[in-house]
Amino acid sequence: MILDSFTIHTIVIQMQYSEAFILWDRAGQISSRIVKIWPGLTLVDGQPNQQTLQTKGVQVQTGLKQSTITLRGEKSLDAQRIRQIKETFELLRDLLELSELTRVSARASYVRKFKSLRDANSALIDLKIVNWPTERVFDQSMDGERNGIEVQLRFEDKTSFSVLRLKAEEIRLEMEMDADFFDEPIKESRYRMVIDFDRGVLGAIDAAKFRMDDWLKGYVHVLRRDINKVIQPKP
Repeated sequence: MILDSFTIHTIVIQMQYSEAFILWDRAGQISSRIVKIWPGLTLVDGQPNQQTLQTKGVQVQTGLKQSTITLRGEKSLDAQRIRQIKETFELLRDLLELSELTRVSARASYVRKFKSLRDANSALIDLKIVNWPTERVFDQSMDGERNGIEVQLRFEDKTSFSVLRLKAEEIRLEMEMDADFFDEPIKESRYRMVIDFDRGVLGAIDAAKFRMDDWLKGYVHVLRRDINKVIQPKP
């Protein structure tokens, strides 16, 4: 399976709903209880319409119309994380008095590192998702180091969606440092291929009946079941 050669970069869980004005009265209570679910979280931003709690690898944002849970550096969406997400969802549902949701989604980004952008793009081209030309086109060099593919496959109806995105990218870090300690600015580039899977449910979702843990397990199952039907790694 192609995902076995990738690592998870981020997982974002999002819940959307009609304006929950009761947040203004219960923000402190909600934050204190979220910290019990996610030990180590601290408040980094507190606004009337949104509170952000954060620690290394975890961020929870509670908002007037949407809330998100962001995980970074996870090896997998394991049972503990699913339990914590479930408990956070149920806490928000109850304290914000949510009877209906308009969207629940999960978006996971998987990355694989390469030595150069050319190598990352070549690996993506080798997946043969598109008919990559074998001769010069659009008056462009066939050997350009930034030649590559950025692809999005979308499957959507009125009640659900699944979006798969693939791309190669360069991540640059440039920092001007104190000249007394560093002779030159710090500059570093990293190269990677990204597989991004965004899946969710839409419409009038009964908050009381929605089972976040079962839905997340289904998310992982569907991705691993079907990814190789869309992407065929080079033998």
